[in-house]
Amino acid sequence: MKFRPQLLFSLLIVLFFAYFIYAAQGWRLQAKLYPWAIGIPMLVLAVAHFILELKGGARKKDSADAVPVDFQFTQTIEPALARSRTINIISWIFGFFLAIWLLGFSLAVPALVFFYLKVQGREGWRLSILLTAAAWLLIWGLFVRLLSLPFPPGQISVWLGWG
Repeated sequence: MKFRPQLLFSLLIVLFFAYFIYAAQGWRLQAKLYPWAIGIPMLVLAVAHFILELKGGARKKDSADAVPVDFQFTQTIEPALARSRTINIISWIFGFFLAIWLLGFSLAVPALVFFYLKVQGREGWRLSILLTAAAWLLIWGLFVRLLSLPFPPGQISVWLGWG
């Protein structure tokens, strides 16, 4: 059997979701509800995809140059601008992950909503503050108040001994 990176990737996705479900097993019901509600259907789909990849059914057999992903910048925008925009949004995504880790989810989301609106969107102060407050209220109201799922503190709080 010829090694195919798609098969390895599919196996890694199956293992990820299996661990995702297994790690939540010892949690209390409220905490494990989200990982199980997302993880179990995704595990079923990942196993089905892995089996298709194993059998070779997920590949196009009629095209010699068929690739699993066709990554191509748009033809109407010059490639340098498209590459710059791609790097920009990927930087925002990684910055979001870093802010969640450092500040905690409940502080990072409103802060990044505000900074994204001000820096990237060049919105006015009124709209930026209003949407930031709405994001914080939604997170606090839905997760903390309604579902009683408080978020763990950020790493900065842990380092300072606050959390």
